[in-house]
Amino acid sequence: MAGKIYTRRGDQGQTRLATGERVAKHSDRVAAYGMLYELNSFLGHARAQLKIDRPDPTPDLWNHLEISLKELQHRLFRVGGDLSRNPQQPKPVATLPEHTEALERLIDQLRDASPPWRPFTLPEGTLAATDLYICTTVCRRAEREILRLNHKEPVPKAVLTFINRLSDAFFASARYVNFACGISEEPTREPEGY
Repeated sequence: MAGKIYTRRGDQGQTRLATGERVAKHSDRVAAYGMLYELNSFLGHARAQLKIDRPDPTPDLWNHLEISLKELQHRLFRVGGDLSRNPQQPKPVATLPEHTEALERLIDQLRDASPPWRPFTLPEGTLAATDLYICTTVCRRAEREILRLNHKEPVPKAVLTFINRLSDAFFASARYVNFACGISEEPTREPEGY
């Protein structure tokens, strides 16, 4: 039989890092990797919606995007692991420059398959695309938490670069999904009556 979900060890407002060190649950480090879990949850929702919104016939790039987003969910746990350890520990970092390079390749593929972007457009469209726009904003919020932590304790540079590029990947994904589903973007304008 599996262990219990609850341990009661966090009832006093503390948690353990990957290194075993106890820290306050409201610490900058916990806030940083906690935001990644929130982002991962939104990404899971986006992936579920992608399956529903999938066009027929399904473009190869759409299939590639679905696989890539699943792998990014796994990657986010490794990035969170990098954040959940004390920077003085000698353990190697799981997030590497080649992970950012892979993101850049995906972004370029999605950009090349989408119409040129004319700032600024409404974050709208299919449910999958709007989920991916939400992932963009949650990722940027996670990046701010990580940068706040980096201001106090060093965060590996590869983590900072990866998270910065990840928000771009979600944005490019949202645009591609709308285009693949035949939805055009509406540029922002002066609102009527407000």
